Amino acid sequence: MDKKIYDPAELAHKLKQGTINTEEQFWFEQWYAAFNDEEVLIHHAEYTTPEQIRDKIFDRISVQLETPKRPAGKIIRLWASIAAAAIVLFVIGLTLLYNKPIADPVQQVLVSAANGQHRQVSLPDGTKVWLSPATQISYPNHFTSTKREVTLIGEAFFEVVHDVKHPFVINSGKLKTVVLGTSFNIRAYPKAISAEVTVVSGKVGVMLNAITHHQQQIIVANQRTVFYPSTGMLLKDDYPDAAQFLDQRNGLFHFNGTSLEAIGRELQLQYGINISIAASLNNKAFYGSLNTTASVGQTLNKLCTVMEIHWTLKDGIYYLQESKTN
Repeated sequence: MDKKIYDPAELAHKLKQGTINTEEQFWFEQWYAAFNDEEVLIHHAEYTTPEQIRDKIFDRISVQLETPKRPAGKIIRLWASIAAAAIVLFVIGLTLLYNKPIADPVQQVLVSAANGQHRQVSLPDGTKVWLSPATQISYPNHFTSTKREVTLIGEAFFEVVHDVKHPFVINSGKLKTVVLGTSFNIRAYPKAISAEVTVVSGKVGVMLNAITHHQQQIIVANQRTVFYPSTGMLLKDDYPDAAQFLDQRNGLFHFNGTSLEAIGRELQLQYGINISIAASLNNKAFYGSLNTTASVGQTLNKLCTVMEIHWTLKDGIYYLQESKTN
């Protein structure tokens, strides 16, 4: 199916008015990124507020669409990869260049969840976030721009308050996730072999946070998109078990024939520990539930009882081995 082509001038107007939808905004960002050394005319210190500068930028976009001629005057070059939706960031850069910073009382808040800890956070707009272990989120103490933007390292489940005029944006490593109001899970640990976004309800847009890549995926309930840094590919597939994240956000994991090797990796991540599994046990399947809010010992006791194996702790490493027979 051919990709839909939009009128950039119309989308620029809709973005300015706050009526643009997620798919239109993604298309416009890609179109805007295609400009080579786009120029914006600024007459000295005539524009002193973010709103005035933003309006001038949109006026400049309209001029660029109608004629290739460049106006005379002082210019500031924009990187072609700056999305039109992130115009507030550009305003900040302009004020720094003119050495006349715009007063901004907004402060960044940083919340972390330690190894083995699950933590719930309420954002200024009422959005709820469940942080998984070894995770941190950064957000402003109040949202003031045309979008609500946060930064995530690790894994978190989001229930985003619906607001058509203020898209919710999550930056997580090389991924940028944009939503209007929905529930979904993001797993993007720095050293993981992949990053995932899974939707429980609503619709989510995911794109690469990179200058040289413009891949994007739109996913709905019971779908996920997976990014593999080794290949640079952003893939989408169906994920019928998405509702499991409603329990996982509180530390309760349900396994249905999952290999012991995979469970070991999950427990290492949840508790921040090292686990060594005997090679003969790696592919052994586990059926059951594990609550990672319990102690490591309690969780391993339950796992080993069901699997009929045993565990030992030596030099900071948890060893899972075959049970000895008489």
